[in-house]
Amino acid sequence: MLVLHPFIANLYLSAPSQDASGFRDWALDEVRHLIPFDAALWGKGSAVSRTFHTVTLTGLDTTYPRELEKTASFNPMMPALQESPGAAVDMADLIDDREFHASKIYKKCFRKHGVERILSCSHVDSRSGLFSLVSLYRFDSDARFTDEEKAAWSPMTYHLSKAATHAFFLHLTRPAPEAPAVSAAVCDRHGMFHEVEPRFLDLLDQHFPDREYGTLPFELPRKPDTFTIGELAVETTELTDLVLVRIRNLSPIDQLTRRERQVVENVCQGLSHKEIGRLLGLAPTTVSSHLYRAYDKLGVSSRSALARLVRGRPSADSSDAED
Repeated sequence: MLVLHPFIANLYLSAPSQDASGFRDWALDEVRHLIPFDAALWGKGSAVSRTFHTVTLTGLDTTYPRELEKTASFNPMMPALQESPGAAVDMADLIDDREFHASKIYKKCFRKHGVERILSCSHVDSRSGLFSLVSLYRFDSDARFTDEEKAAWSPMTYHLSKAATHAFFLHLTRPAPEAPAVSAAVCDRHGMFHEVEPRFLDLLDQHFPDREYGTLPFELPRKPDTFTIGELAVETTELTDLVLVRIRNLSPIDQLTRRERQVVENVCQGLSHKEIGRLLGLAPTTVSSHLYRAYDKLGVSSRSALARLVRGRPSADSSDAED
């Protein structure tokens, strides 16, 4: 049986270091180590129109996605994918080879591109109306997809889709340079590690020197949550049967309210009270009130001292004159 946990963990833990625009190409290369293929299509689009918004191709001509879309009315895989979203569908399980080679879709689409074996899986988000389709192709008719490969394809495509979204938003909302460093691990629900960043282990060794190795030194919440334990901030995210755990050292701004943090972050970017007010929908006097409450909590009295504190740099005299 194919071992998927390292593959799944690697998808999420590699997201920060992978270029968002090339994440899907990289992820398909990772798939190839577990399920060999000659070509692949990874598309995302509207579940209503069944048209792709974005497509990543490997080993196929760029005309292929539109040609495939035109076969929807006579493609035997379409009803199977729609009736069983999230299930792996192998063309060879729907029609035998003789019928496949005589079919309209083979003559109109697959034969032209050398496709002989197809393994697909589609996932639909009912709330957003988006669907993702990931298909693997083999050009050798004798290279059938095995039962083991088909069983692995459903969870693999689920995590491919989730990890791609994670990578997109991770890079879209990349923290500012002064934001605290975050480290990650992927665990099962009992806290056993499946993949972990070295920095994550460094932090655990620092804060839990007597911890039991191979597992988290604290219990995971039943639902995704953000909490503190000792001097660590912890955030958990569900990955189906696994959990992504992010930890970081508490920073001075953790003692601030959400609005105070927003004001402080914008002050550290050099914005004026009026600019921050327009950005947050607050009056400049309200911005000033939040800022001075933050000053009081953090023990500083100037913008420059605040920036040094937030960025973790040695502070000069915190009683600097107000900038």
